[in-house]
Amino acid sequence: MKTKKPKAGCILFDLDGTLLNTNDLVLESLQHTIRVHLGHEMERSALYRYFGVPLVKIMADLDPGQAEAMCATYREYSAERHDKMVKVFPYVSDTLKKLRQYDIPMAVVTSKLNSLALRGLKLFQLDSFFDALVAFEDTPKHKPEPDPIFKALHKLGKPSGDGVVMVGDSPYDIGCAQNAGVLSAAVTWSLHNRAELLDLGPDFWLEDFRELLDYV
Repeated sequence: MKTKKPKAGCILFDLDGTLLNTNDLVLESLQHTIRVHLGHEMERSALYRYFGVPLVKIMADLDPGQAEAMCATYREYSAERHDKMVKVFPYVSDTLKKLRQYDIPMAVVTSKLNSLALRGLKLFQLDSFFDALVAFEDTPKHKPEPDPIFKALHKLGKPSGDGVVMVGDSPYDIGCAQNAGVLSAAVTWSLHNRAELLDLGPDFWLEDFRELLDYV
């Protein structure tokens, strides 16, 4: 892992597990869906590996034959509980407000559906901080493929990846950044195993969201 602090000229953020704490909602919705369609329970820790994976791929992995129905069950259950269970991680709002003062282009790059991503951002009045949103529908390929980052840079009118940092909590975020040729920042509040993330070689770690201000 590199030790010299890079300077960020553009920052891209994952949403779930990075800006918004949706951990309990995601886990509860997965467990409910598995109980309904597969008739058994799974340990919470066994589900961590799905964090950052598009929902359709998660359900196809669990049971290809029921994937479509399982997605519908998950989305209905999650939508009903979303606003009560989702929280924003500490210092996110204040830090984004300060980053805005530097006129740094910022975007959210997520594997969620556009409508659900916007719902979460608006719930905490975060949507106004971002110049673009790249959601599941916006690219044919998803993290860790580079397409979502390329789409975000296109939306931001940025011709290259120079000075771009992708901030995320999962191996898919780091892989997406590396495949797109941009810097990656891993957050320590991730549910993914830190050793697993460390092995991927992120350019730097964020122990606290406010540390982003050290890179501008």
